[in-house]
Amino acid sequence: MTTLSSIEPAMNAESDGGIDFSRRFMPESLTPLFYTAAYATLTAGQQRRYNQLNALYFNEQTVFFETALAQNVLSFFLAGHLPAKVRQQLEQFAREEREHTEMFRRLNLLCAPELYAGRDFHFIQVPGTARRLLAGITYRPDWFPLLLWLMHLQEERALFFGRTFLQHGPELESHFVAAQRKHLADEAGHVRCDEWLLDQVWPRTNFLVRWVNARLLAWMMAEYFTAPKRAGFRVVAQLVAEFPELRPRQAEISRQLLGLKDDRTFCQSLYSPENVPGTFQRFAAWPEFRFISRVLPGYQPEATV
Repeated sequence: MTTLSSIEPAMNAESDGGIDFSRRFMPESLTPLFYTAAYATLTAGQQRRYNQLNALYFNEQTVFFETALAQNVLSFFLAGHLPAKVRQQLEQFAREEREHTEMFRRLNLLCAPELYAGRDFHFIQVPGTARRLLAGITYRPDWFPLLLWLMHLQEERALFFGRTFLQHGPELESHFVAAQRKHLADEAGHVRCDEWLLDQVWPRTNFLVRWVNARLLAWMMAEYFTAPKRAGFRVVAQLVAEFPELRPRQAEISRQLLGLKDDRTFCQSLYSPENVPGTFQRFAAWPEFRFISRVLPGYQPEATV
């Protein structure tokens, strides 16, 4: 049985061996298919395997976010003049992000070496042109401060997700719970850094630039961070590959996933006053974000105080 001897002590402390594939890897309420009618019709084994595959994709998201966004943005600010205490905090932020990346990378490799040998991503597939464009803008958060909002939103949500993992800990695979415990321990400090950066950059940004960035953020959220699309469909495709009897239902399951964009319960499971309260309160302070409720229906500016 494969072991975790090479993975962080925080994970080893909760396990005496390899991955337990008889358990779910993450809370069902954090998986998109859980909110569809199709999910209830799957067998228990199919539900569990979908959960496990989605957890691998969930880890991929963290690795992608921390390597393609956070490290570049932090590098920009660390290259400038900063108060000594702030520099220390941002350097710690960057170091912890690298540790998280390695932790989730190794966990995925342990769970599915056939999917992750020699690569970090199986479900997330970003074309080269889009990857180069993303790299270009993430090195200029002064021109694209929407990146700071995106960091704040995703890392505040990570706090909620991490707490949800721990609440369901006894029923979940122990290595995934341990990884989320480690992640959660660091994320509160990251959110405070995000807030400091936003306070330094956004109020000093020209209104027109803020307006454009707010709309770019809304487009990015609608395209990549709300209803499952490309990668979500690949998770279903992998499930079907492992359970060929689901092949006749693949198109319908994918349509139900896409339809979640209009499911308020699902949308609020992603972004709501309960899981991203600080970001929503900050949105409410800036009129350029009033319209963002169109893509984040959990955000109601008139109800935010």
